[in-house]
Amino acid sequence: MRVAISGMAALTPIGHGLAGFAAGLREGREGAAPIRRFDASRHRVQRAAEVDWEGPGESPWSRASEMALAVGAGALADAGLEAAELARSRTGLILASSQAGMAVDARGYGRLSHPYRQGLAGDGLAVRMLDAAPASTLDLLAIRCGASAFAFNLSTACSAGLHAIGIAREAIRRGEVDAVLVVGVEVLTEFALAGFGVLRALTIGSGPRPFDELRDGTLLGEGAAAVLVEAEERARARGATPRAEIAGYGSSTDGDHMTRPQAAGAARAMAQALSGLHPEQVDWVKAHGTGTRHNDAAEAQAIHAVFGRRAAALPLTSMKSLLGHSLGASGVVEAVGVVLALSGGFVPPTRNCERPDPALALDVVAGAARPLIAGCVLANAFGFGGNNAALVLRAA
Repeated sequence: MRVAISGMAALTPIGHGLAGFAAGLREGREGAAPIRRFDASRHRVQRAAEVDWEGPGESPWSRASEMALAVGAGALADAGLEAAELARSRTGLILASSQAGMAVDARGYGRLSHPYRQGLAGDGLAVRMLDAAPASTLDLLAIRCGASAFAFNLSTACSAGLHAIGIAREAIRRGEVDAVLVVGVEVLTEFALAGFGVLRALTIGSGPRPFDELRDGTLLGEGAAAVLVEAEERARARGATPRAEIAGYGSSTDGDHMTRPQAAGAARAMAQALSGLHPEQVDWVKAHGTGTRHNDAAEAQAIHAVFGRRAAALPLTSMKSLLGHSLGASGVVEAVGVVLALSGGFVPPTRNCERPDPALALDVVAGAARPLIAGCVLANAFGFGGNNAALVLRAA
């Protein structure tokens, strides 16, 4: 059974909607800028890739929940479906997010609960307190989008988005559901900025430099994206045009260290995703590409292990150089980017890779987008704790 992505939507730092996102990728637009959503002056790093988007002004829900709702509805519209139609079928829902609607910091909870603590009615207090948990964003999506089968939140750090799409594919192939709506969302919080700052995992430059000799860390970002996953035959039967086939999925766990990635674990996930395919069929690689010293080196080693001599000539790009790193949402956001690049006939450029590290021996697409009519792309996502995911996306 062929499983397809039949609908997509995205809100990103380099463009909103599918057309805006595709243009941002093709142009190699920079998403990084000084942080605007909170005062970052006391932090070592004061730049991030934020999404210039505001939800409904009177909404009781968090910005993260509103972004998730927006892309969820957008993916259904792109697939030519309405929530009522999903409710009549077996529709699953997976939310990929590390933080979802968590408050920016404890002071935010203090301000929110102040009227209640003073004996006054807390305006929307219950709604806002509930919205702090990823499960609440998930429940909102289930209500609004008409999910009638399973619904769960996936939080395997930075690999969550690709795991979510892969799990959706497997559920379709097993016949458990008719369709799965996968949503990834992450907003920038001071909590995340402080945590990654303490780990010294963030670049102190203007932006990340994936696979560059001078790479010194990643850059936090935010974003939201959604894909509707269903059997290709079912999509065509109802008159929809599949955007891409999910041709393979692989997962693995290093089982070694919380922050030290292992090339062997990444290679296992990639090889599993390519099971049933030949590595020669892959036209380019969408790398995880965080721009940290060890992560890029481990990923390069894994690519060489899987592709052998071809690895040095296989086009490779890191979308995080444009989008920043949206953590749990990054896999879904970047998967949408891959599908847009496949249909647009190009490989997005890797910004700031001015001196590709010769020790990595990779063909990094740098400077400008590279025209390429591709049929098959391998997408990687590796998270803290050694959580690895890989996905093969093929032109429909």
